[in-house]
Amino acid sequence: MISLSSRVALLAGLCVGTAAMGQATTFVDTAGVSISSLQTNPADVVRTGTTTIDANGGYTFNFNPVVSGTGFLGGFVGSNIPLGDVLNSFVSGQHRILYGAVRNPGAGVPVNLDIEVVGGSFSGIDIALTLDYKVRADRRAEVAIRNIQKPFGLGLRVESGGLNVATWTPPAAKVSEWHFDGSLASVQQSGLAPSSGPARMRYLDDAAFGPILGGVGDELNYPNPPTPTGVTQAQSSFGTAASFGLPALGGGDDVVYRTSPPRNLADPTNSAKSRGIGLALWPNSRDFWPEDRNGQWTMVWDILIPAAAWNAEYPSPLIQDNHNNDSDADAFLRKNGAALTFGYQVATSAYATLPGVSAGQWFRLAISSDGYRTKQGRVFVNGSFVGTTGGDWVYASCKSTDPRWGDVSSTNLAGTPVAPATWSGWGQFPSPWAKSPNAAAAPMAATICLFSDLLGRGESIYVANMAYSDEAMTDTQIAALGGPSWRGIVHLKPAGCAADFNADTVVDFFDYLDFVAAFSSNDPTADFNADTVIDFFDYLDFVAGFSGGC
Repeated sequence: MISLSSRVALLAGLCVGTAAMGQATTFVDTAGVSISSLQTNPADVVRTGTTTIDANGGYTFNFNPVVSGTGFLGGFVGSNIPLGDVLNSFVSGQHRILYGAVRNPGAGVPVNLDIEVVGGSFSGIDIALTLDYKVRADRRAEVAIRNIQKPFGLGLRVESGGLNVATWTPPAAKVSEWHFDGSLASVQQSGLAPSSGPARMRYLDDAAFGPILGGVGDELNYPNPPTPTGVTQAQSSFGTAASFGLPALGGGDDVVYRTSPPRNLADPTNSAKSRGIGLALWPNSRDFWPEDRNGQWTMVWDILIPAAAWNAEYPSPLIQDNHNNDSDADAFLRKNGAALTFGYQVATSAYATLPGVSAGQWFRLAISSDGYRTKQGRVFVNGSFVGTTGGDWVYASCKSTDPRWGDVSSTNLAGTPVAPATWSGWGQFPSPWAKSPNAAAAPMAATICLFSDLLGRGESIYVANMAYSDEAMTDTQIAALGGPSWRGIVHLKPAGCAADFNADTVVDFFDYLDFVAAFSSNDPTADFNADTVIDFFDYLDFVAGFSGGC
């Protein structure tokens, strides 16, 4: 017979072993949830799981219950239909918002997994609601349907299913970067940083992508006659900062990119001709990332706004997070009196002021967006935090090794493969304009638009470098990036010889004279140590570099 003390010890060991095994998954059953057809703005619905999950540095989630419509308008939803298929009937490919993967640095709880505002119109019926998934402080998962707005006579009943959450180990963040050294090639493509991030960039209206969709009021159709292609490239250019009459970046000249204004200059009020203007950024993360979105990301730019753009209300749009520029930009550089401001997915009155920035001056702007956990972005100038703004996810579908259309549904779980000839014709980059060759007519939904605004607001600005990361970088990480530099942001060009101030390949007394002249006139090129302030430390650092030679 086992003694009482032995039994206690055995039981304790079993408990410890069970705890060590961890709880990697949990489920919130939403069967029986009902949204009344008799109210247009019914109360929020909240369900909490009965089991716990480990606090962890990352989670995956999916919420695709089987539902039925109720009320006299319930037929528009149908019976025993997966929620993803219902959403697809409003917006093709909308199924993607029901699953995701979230980084959770520090493994703290409670943590939001996603707060998703859903809206659409089908046969004249408008519906809006918010899906809210989280892991609570007690480590139970919770799903809520909030802010429900719908017509009288339309209800919804959950027949089966619910929220699934699992612990997950996120891959190391990847930082993609572009130096705009005469092309849109990334530093991975150029060979400067072969192990850097895989993102790619193309002109949004590249002819290889096929016909461009229409303007305001005709966003889902192809205009006839077709919209001209190749306009972005024709209206933009590359050149050294000096060739454009611009100051150097942190003591060095550099090849930079002059953006196109976000409209066709030959027909500037035609929104159809604005649709394709800009750059398309493809995160290209789907080969290693388990979902079709990046819910946490960071963008960084080295920017100069010339006087002509500075005097406009909107010097430039920066981000249009729709995959094919179907509306106005989501993030602008905007003037508010004499001050430059920036915001993302917030009213212009809530834009963050960018202190110390003026016309003709290089500055480094960063936004760190934690769309899944906080719905908030953090804004930085030259590494210093200056305010908060909105945060959201961006499109990031399409595996480079297995490209597929965005027509995922309950009967097509992986999406339809893109024909090899089509993929090759696009230049192995997802077309922002094409639609799947089936009844779904689904887009690739894989890109982010840069320097684009369907309404054509903005001017040409200069961009020396840009970086994109698939994580919301911390304040400390962004502070370490500092201010603008001719060498780049994260993946730097070789240092060269900073004491060769006039870049004539010889360090001599003329470099000293040119530096002193720049320093005396407070020229931005005299910011030798790139700390954004021209002071005696720049002079001392230059003299030290000059004395040391190269």
